Amino acid sequence: MRSLPQKIVHLITSLGGGGTENFLHQILSRSPATYSHEVFYLGRDGVNGDRIRRLGIPVHHVDSFVAFYRSLHAEPPALLHTCLYWGHQVGRVLGHWAKAPLIVSSQQSIDVWQKPWHGWIDRWTLPLCDVVDVNSSAAQAVLEERLKNASKRPRFVKVENGVDFDLFKPQDREHARLEFQIPPDAHAGGTLMRLHPEKGAEKIPAFARALLSADPKLILFIGGTGPLDNQLKEQTRDLGDRIRWLGWQDDTVRFLSALDFFWLLSREESFPQALLEASAMGLPWIAPDVGGIRELVEAGACGTLSPAQDIAKISQAASELLRELPSRSDKARTAVSSLRMRYSLETMTHAFYRIAEENNL
Repeated sequence: MRSLPQKIVHLITSLGGGGTENFLHQILSRSPATYSHEVFYLGRDGVNGDRIRRLGIPVHHVDSFVAFYRSLHAEPPALLHTCLYWGHQVGRVLGHWAKAPLIVSSQQSIDVWQKPWHGWIDRWTLPLCDVVDVNSSAAQAVLEERLKNASKRPRFVKVENGVDFDLFKPQDREHARLEFQIPPDAHAGGTLMRLHPEKGAEKIPAFARALLSADPKLILFIGGTGPLDNQLKEQTRDLGDRIRWLGWQDDTVRFLSALDFFWLLSREESFPQALLEASAMGLPWIAPDVGGIRELVEAGACGTLSPAQDIAKISQAASELLRELPSRSDKARTAVSSLRMRYSLETMTHAFYRIAEENNL
């Protein structure tokens, strides 16, 4: 007789369009048939909630911690998977009380926004989970420091980000540039980011002025929304059509197909999915040397690192990239095949579900 699928319950803080939310959708979309899934979220629903529902997986809002605990206790899942800070804290505690046989937390951020008390709570709950999967050595280092002198520690497993290389490949460049109204002789640099201080969004005006003055044929594109949206548009109004605020981009491949290079200004990153997607598309990029970004360069991506928070040096590095754009672009396209071997979606998904397999699920 064929055995029933093992149930995995996922608890996440919210289901917007961030990197961890995308990761959850990715592992669910490639799940082996030996597992069934149910997703719960604490805060806001969003684009990844809709994507997960389209997979036929139930998605529920946690209206009551008591009710969620009772559901875990009445029918403990084979694996309780937690994502994002508050998903970790609530899931570890309630999962421990409900005697979930395996609790796994996915750490995919550095969380520079946290206050000291966030770290104290996390240090208390970390020993309640069995495994923490991390997408970079930088993310693991944060938790290793947090766990100093802890009497009990979870096991760390590296699950590097993955991208669907069959999807993230350049489309018709000429058509994409026509859609975004990019002149044939112009250079296009773009980013996809949440317009928030954590992502360094407040540095965009200074970065844009430095770069646009250095290259009269350059146009900068910003895809994303966030709390700094209106403020940044007002601060760059004088730059006219050379800086274009596009809002949320549903078709990332179309957007990247129109670009000559990609850029980020983040204060901190564990391992930014946006840079991996740009690399898969054969684009050179510029980003601050923070968190796990260096790991992508060491893996062969054509990225230029600059000191974090130093907008003058970031702009200088970006100007150098523009001067060497033909050779950098060739190098970026050549790197795709080696990156595919390491960062495929299949490799990431297999690494995640291997955690369950190693625990006899």
